[in-house]
Amino acid sequence: MGAATGALRRALDLLIGAFCCGLLAGMVAILAWQVFSRYVLGDPSTFSEELLRYGVIWLSLLGAALATGRGAHMAIDLLPALVPARARVWFAALGPLSLMIFGAMVLGWGGWHGVQIASGQTSAVLRLPMGAVYAALPVSGALIVLYSALNLLDLARRRAARETDPIEHALSVGD
Repeated sequence: MGAATGALRRALDLLIGAFCCGLLAGMVAILAWQVFSRYVLGDPSTFSEELLRYGVIWLSLLGAALATGRGAHMAIDLLPALVPARARVWFAALGPLSLMIFGAMVLGWGGWHGVQIASGQTSAVLRLPMGAVYAALPVSGALIVLYSALNLLDLARRRAARETDPIEHALSVGD
């Protein structure tokens, strides 16, 4: 089971990371064109600002999902440091559980409603379907839920490995 979840995590990291890198490279090229057209040609580009805005939305939400997978979100670690070692595992599980609820309810469910509301609208300049822009919410929500589940599985696996280690168990009983 550990190898399968590790392979899934690596595949997700590679896929999302490659997409984010490609998106960022495209955004840099569009930004360079915007600066060039404005200051060299004297005719500012009309499409570039809109594309960059939507690119930032997708990049930030997918980046949040990637940060979830790596456990890189902000955390307050004062309270877990003050409780006994046996209770720390529960505090460690609160982060992924909170992110799962947020990802499912706010980004997933709420984002899907946003996609439905915006599906009949198009962007002002490029006439892009706004549902595609809003789709970043449920997509990132699903990825955050998946990554959080993988993080919880890893936490449970590490906990089980520690419980079977007699030295680790003897040290934790003293807390």
